[in-house]
Amino acid sequence: MSELYVKIYDDFRANTDNQRVIIHVKDVNDEPPYFINRPLPMQTVVQLNAAPNTPVFTLQARDPDTDHNIHYFIVRDRTGGRFEVDERSGVVRTRGTDPFQLDMEYVLYVKAEDQNGRVDERRFQSTPEERLSIVGGKRAPQFYLPSYEAEIAENQKKDSDIISVKAKSFADREIRYTLKAQGQGAGTFNIGPTSGIVKLAKELDFEDLRQPHVYSLVVTATEDSGGFSTSVELTIRVTDVNDNAPKFELPDYQAHNVDEDIPLGTSILKVKAMDADSGKNAEIEYLVSDDHFSVDSNGIITNNKQLDADNNNAYYEFVVTAKDKGEPAKTGTATVRVYTKNKNDEEPKFSQQVYTPNVDENAGPNTLVTTVVASDKDGDNVRFGFVGGGTSSGQFVIEEITGVIRLHNKAISLDRDKYELNVTAMDDGACCVNGDATIHTSTAVVVVFITDVNDNKPIFKDCPTYFPKVEEGAPNGSPVIKVHATDEDKGVNGQVKYSIVQQPNQKGTKFTVDEETGEVSTNKVFDREGDDGKFVSVTVKATDQGEPSLEGVCSFTVEITDVNDNPPLFDRQKYVENVKQDASIGTNILRVSASDEDADNNGAIVYTLSAPYNPADIEYFEIQPESGWIVLKKPLDRDRYRLRVRASDRGDPPSSADVDVELDVVDRNNKPPIWDMTTYGPVHIKENVTVGTVVTSVKARLRETYKLEAMAQDKGFPPLSRTVEVQIDVVDRANNPPVWDHTVYGPIYIRENLPVGAKVVSVKASSGIENNPTVFYRLMPGSTAQTNKFHTFYLQQRADNGFTWADIKVNHPLDYESIKEYNLTIRVENNGAQQLASEATVYIMLEDVNDEIPLFTEREQETVLEGEPIGTKVTQVNAIDKDGTFPNNQVYYYIVDSPRNEGKDFFEISMQTGEIFTKVVFDREKQGAYALEVEARDGAPSARPNSDNQHNSGIHETNSGNLKDFHRRCGDARREAKFLLNRQVDTSGFIGAISSRNHSPRPS
Repeated sequence: MSELYVKIYDDFRANTDNQRVIIHVKDVNDEPPYFINRPLPMQTVVQLNAAPNTPVFTLQARDPDTDHNIHYFIVRDRTGGRFEVDERSGVVRTRGTDPFQLDMEYVLYVKAEDQNGRVDERRFQSTPEERLSIVGGKRAPQFYLPSYEAEIAENQKKDSDIISVKAKSFADREIRYTLKAQGQGAGTFNIGPTSGIVKLAKELDFEDLRQPHVYSLVVTATEDSGGFSTSVELTIRVTDVNDNAPKFELPDYQAHNVDEDIPLGTSILKVKAMDADSGKNAEIEYLVSDDHFSVDSNGIITNNKQLDADNNNAYYEFVVTAKDKGEPAKTGTATVRVYTKNKNDEEPKFSQQVYTPNVDENAGPNTLVTTVVASDKDGDNVRFGFVGGGTSSGQFVIEEITGVIRLHNKAISLDRDKYELNVTAMDDGACCVNGDATIHTSTAVVVVFITDVNDNKPIFKDCPTYFPKVEEGAPNGSPVIKVHATDEDKGVNGQVKYSIVQQPNQKGTKFTVDEETGEVSTNKVFDREGDDGKFVSVTVKATDQGEPSLEGVCSFTVEITDVNDNPPLFDRQKYVENVKQDASIGTNILRVSASDEDADNNGAIVYTLSAPYNPADIEYFEIQPESGWIVLKKPLDRDRYRLRVRASDRGDPPSSADVDVELDVVDRNNKPPIWDMTTYGPVHIKENVTVGTVVTSVKARLRETYKLEAMAQDKGFPPLSRTVEVQIDVVDRANNPPVWDHTVYGPIYIRENLPVGAKVVSVKASSGIENNPTVFYRLMPGSTAQTNKFHTFYLQQRADNGFTWADIKVNHPLDYESIKEYNLTIRVENNGAQQLASEATVYIMLEDVNDEIPLFTEREQETVLEGEPIGTKVTQVNAIDKDGTFPNNQVYYYIVDSPRNEGKDFFEISMQTGEIFTKVVFDREKQGAYALEVEARDGAPSARPNSDNQHNSGIHETNSGNLKDFHRRCGDARREAKFLLNRQVDTSGFIGAISSRNHSPRPS
């Protein structure tokens, strides 16, 4: 069976398909049979008095075809018909009763045919004729092969098996084997007397000339008990093993006084190695480890590359390897040294072809610029100069021996961005005899870049014009505005990167800025009616890449524009109201009220009226679309009306909300109230009581009991009747609103760090309905942050001992520095038919917590003169603390007492004012710069050193043009120290770097 896959595809090879194909191959009877009898030739014996039909031998044949039918035949009979063969089984049997002759050989020629495999109409496929020898009586054993051969590697282990020699006994006796060597090799091999396995008796060595490479042996097989014996030849050939590595005649080879400028391919020396193996195991090829050289098959070493006496200590040392061609190959090595003679053939080489040093724009005379380095491989001395000769070029000089380039020692002015100098290096030929006959030179370029001093901070020139807007609900990453800051410095000092300044107590930032382009994008989805509000402040910082860096900031407000994402919300879930039956047309029946947190048209509400339960109800009422007043427009004639009011905003598309209104019609009031007393007083009051003092209380009530007379009369004649008196007591309808325990709660004082979820106060109101205590609380959203517009607080209702309480809890983090007090309105509704409501007010006052740390306000730069007396004011630092109360916002200044604060012993600071003064007289020649670290702490007992937020200090030297002007005006020689103050975004660390510069007009 064969299996393959066929792939088909269209002209464009765009579509393909695979199909599995299985091919079953049917057998054809095309193979002839063959005999499998062993040993060959076929031999056997027959007993002299064998009876007829005695089996003496069995012919065995095989046919590879599946459809075979093997038959056996005697082709030629040289026995006189004494034997026959069973055509199907192949068994050869005796015929006749005559005895067989002793030692007489009877010969039959036999074959096997496949009766299903025809060659033609007359012939079948068959085996070749085979000779079957039958001897009467006995015959010697027969080996399975007429001769035996074997190969053995020279490294074969002693006692390892080499070959198995077997013989067949026709008398079914045990056979014993013996081994004899013909010529050399006695004792090299032995044979198992019963197994016939030939083994190695001693170790071999192909390279030992005393041992032959071919062994001729005779194996004899002898039957036990004096039986017959027979012999066969055994030839064993020993093969070579690559067990010898090549060996060089010398361990080291040397060639002396080889000129370094000899032509490529010049013969330098010859190496030679020998290998004791034979054949390919002894064939050798040579290899070298240095690509400057090559070696041929004869061991001659030549140069592949130009030699150089100036490298490798004036000689080349490498390894030459001799490798034979055995499997696996073996190698031998030797060391080769080639000693070269030097010549002045090398020019000086600069360490680099272009030098690019940087020099500050305010560098003074003799300032080191760079050092050029050149060397000559020949070992010559090198002298430096400028192209065109000389050691001076414009503002620069070069030292002839050292290659040091400096600024001139006279007054200079570096007014370019860069200076390009061409420098030469010349050798003196001192390396060699007659070396000065040829002098070599080389050149390099020195490009001196004049670096800018970082003395300008980035400025947002257009910051006052930034009034960006972003729509609430805009996806994260929406563009807001592209800010731009400029820095008048050059290079990295003028390269600006942007970042967002995180506000204190703010987790994360609401905006992001591309540090390269200044593109400000949103970092969240804003909700104008939620915590974000209408305006969001953002501060972008621009930082140059100078060292230390300078920064500028721009703060602006992003307006969150409104999206109509809030539907109107009615102040009740349902309106229930009584209407007098005789109310006149135009009477204001009820005012519904809905609010919408959106702004402008999105929050402007229009009311419409419908009657989904009974369409006829709409004929009696109308609603004022702006005010929400429901007005009677037709006299009432039913007991109840059910309406629905829809509040829609003016957004595009508009949002809306519906509320049901139930109006119950009551009879006209024609029963006057009844006073509790017919006369009140006299009431006595003092003449000096204040306005508003309660004088007395009067009370009236409606009639509470009605008495009726009912009569029952039958229909007889005459009719009979009887009367009964009915008394009706009028009880209060559930029209009382809920009653608060207190209509005003507070002021309630809480700390600003009260966690989210913490309870502020619990309030309670009763329903005002007997046997129906259920009430519902609602925290009303106000129009400002102080009245909970942004849901800073939330309400949680709970039941306790038969009462329903409302717990007011913190919903968002509080901040005293942002909002100090809140005025909340809580609405409660009962569960009566009219769901009456009442409101209470909760006043919450925040208490300040020391949660702000001092921040340094701005970067400063000042100068202090060398030699100024102790107590000289250097500068004044300023930090602010945004906490709202004393002492949390009181700032004190300290010099950090730390081993890393280098300037702590040289300056002191006023704890109250932040003024920094000198404690020593500075001398720039002793030290030109100091690092000073200053710390600001607030005055709260919980104030902590800002050890986790300390800044690093950098030392910077500058040469201000203003200082030069000062010296020209004063005309005296003074030295000054410069103090750089750098404020970073960190909390309280302070960077101070003090450096001094000699500004004397005289050489220093």
